[in-house]
Amino acid sequence: MNPDLPSERTDVWLFITALCVGGAEKTLVELANGLDADGYDVTVWTVFETNPLAAELRSGIPVRTLTSCGRVENGAVVAVTDRTAYLTVPLRFCYAAYRERPDVIHSFLLFDNLIAGVAGLIVPSTVVTGVRLVPDDEGRVRTLFRRVAVRLSDRIVSNSETGRDLAVDRGADPERVTVIGNGRDVSRYHAGSGAAVRSELDVGEDELVVGTVGRLLERKGHFELLTAWAQVRERGIDARLVLVGDGADREALEARAEELGCADSVEFPGMRDDVPDVLAAMDVFAFPSHYEGMPGSVIEAMAAGLPIVATPVDGTAELLESYRTGLFVPVEAPTDLGWAITRLVESPSLRWALGNAAQRHARTTLTIDAMVDRFEAFYRELDGETTDRRPTEDGSVPQAQ
Repeated sequence: MNPDLPSERTDVWLFITALCVGGAEKTLVELANGLDADGYDVTVWTVFETNPLAAELRSGIPVRTLTSCGRVENGAVVAVTDRTAYLTVPLRFCYAAYRERPDVIHSFLLFDNLIAGVAGLIVPSTVVTGVRLVPDDEGRVRTLFRRVAVRLSDRIVSNSETGRDLAVDRGADPERVTVIGNGRDVSRYHAGSGAAVRSELDVGEDELVVGTVGRLLERKGHFELLTAWAQVRERGIDARLVLVGDGADREALEARAEELGCADSVEFPGMRDDVPDVLAAMDVFAFPSHYEGMPGSVIEAMAAGLPIVATPVDGTAELLESYRTGLFVPVEAPTDLGWAITRLVESPSLRWALGNAAQRHARTTLTIDAMVDRFEAFYRELDGETTDRRPTEDGSVPQAQ
């Protein structure tokens, strides 16, 4: 047992909308698995019962679900089938928190942040909410919800400095916001083997593969990537583009590839559970997202030793250094993206230099162990803080002291 841990186990509830395939969800699973079992009693709570990643939790970690009325599309919960869930879900969670009194309630996404904050009004638990994404245009309603969640939080954890700035802009005390970057099992992605994947996709021995991994959504920049790819192909470059993942825009992307005349060189293999092998089959990784938090897909590509071309948004700009560990192009700039991809495809030495530097950086700073160590230090810091968020006479909600 770690001698720095409290003498009694800390009861931590990790709370998220659902354990679907996604960056925040993977981080929660890796955190739950990595926390010292001698020092932490971990329970995972989800709003909805669509939890494919629950199978990756280590034995002994319970998963408790609040409702079964989520509507699933393309592997993600997009809505509720019964609107009464907006009332019953918070009530069920608050009742459980009132009865069991966990030491820490740690939520990750906006909906669960709100529910956790409400629970904190009636129990002495320390409420930790998360900032995992930094949208470029959040909208009035979500901005209001985020302000409320910030007000009800004792502490906030962001996975990027940009997320920290967003929380402060929404009213958080800067001293109550902690930045803990994501981590990944670097050795797993370094050990991938791409031969079977290349054979499955019928990729030629000398044919290069440019790819990306993520939800197929407009904000991920896939439409710009297809436009850029058509330009790459017009230059006579014999290569394949692979868009791994699923999402609401898949059919539109497939149609766009047909319109651009490059569909014969574009693959849509869907969701994969062999991402290390998929990355090992690639020669270049493209990530032209419009906005992000701290993208796990980029960390995984770095761990796999891939040269990366990306947009310098939010956490991506914190992970990569231009011309050292990757190439940056402006957001929604397919011409620049096509130029950068072409440069990497045509320069083996540049691919090697960028990929090697990215992998070294991932091995030293972006591991699961490093992330879990920072979270454990953070939880230890919470020990001894008092939590009384009953409204004061002026209507304000105190934070932990």
